[in-house]
Amino acid sequence: MTADPILVADIGGTNARFALARRAGGAIAVEDMKRYRASEFDTLRAAATAYLDSLATKPKAACFAVAGPVTDAVIEFTNSPWVLDVAEIKAALHLDKLRVVNDFEALACGVLHLGKDDFMSVRAGGGDKGAPVLVIGPGTGFGQAIIAPTQSGKRVISTEGGHVAFAPRTDEEIEIMKFIAREHGRVSVERVLSGAGLVNIHRALCARANAPRPLLHADEITKAALADEQSSAAKAVDLFCALLGAAAGDAVLATGARGGVVLGGGILPKISDIFLKSRFVERFLDKGRMRDYVEDVPVDLIVREGAARIGAAAMMLGGGEK
Repeated sequence: MTADPILVADIGGTNARFALARRAGGAIAVEDMKRYRASEFDTLRAAATAYLDSLATKPKAACFAVAGPVTDAVIEFTNSPWVLDVAEIKAALHLDKLRVVNDFEALACGVLHLGKDDFMSVRAGGGDKGAPVLVIGPGTGFGQAIIAPTQSGKRVISTEGGHVAFAPRTDEEIEIMKFIAREHGRVSVERVLSGAGLVNIHRALCARANAPRPLLHADEITKAALADEQSSAAKAVDLFCALLGAAAGDAVLATGARGGVVLGGGILPKISDIFLKSRFVERFLDKGRMRDYVEDVPVDLIVREGAARIGAAAMMLGGGEK
């Protein structure tokens, strides 16, 4: 193993997950994993300090995977009030080296280091081995990255594909878009396919049915859906899965990702039983005259905890891209 571990973090809008990582031969070992609720800390620095205070030995290098575009030395999170000033937090945590990357870039790098048992098959397909692979998924936000084959190996490209416009198909979906637009103006895919998006769908369906809306949080909606498949919550989750299929299929068309689709994010593993029986695949394939383009694309769901931290470690220790 490497003599000194590095600090890795997967920092989203809801949770900040930290761990230590080392290289063990040709593999990456991630240990001492802890999760903190972002709402319990005023700043990212405070959360990171709480984790470091739990360690006997403090790492001198770190890689933070953050939920938002990494385009400057001061990073504002898309779905969190936290701000990451790279120079400030590097000094505060006494780090010699700090690398900050997009969270789905790290997740895509993690995909390259996962084993077969770390995935659940959603639909089989031969795919095109020479085409990109799309890594996409809903959590607090909606992330997207591409694993692109090149002559020198595989390259990971982060995107902000979650912020493309939502494209409703049915009258019901158009009404949901109008419902959300009254509050947000432009309706992006993330306004529908995220934790807050699931809440938006449920609110809109209840308003459409002139029904009471007692469930206010995404986890309450998923729990209610799992408990009663006839509930309004179950209808919201089913529509959420269908819209995810439509968006994933559209993203394949937009990126040429016929190599496969890998689903990540924190929501789907919790509702995998519902998801696998949903209309996801139906809507994924429903591309009119372009159905043949997506017909052979395999879709898998990441079930390994901490995949983004594995990717962040790989990006720091080497071997992040193959």
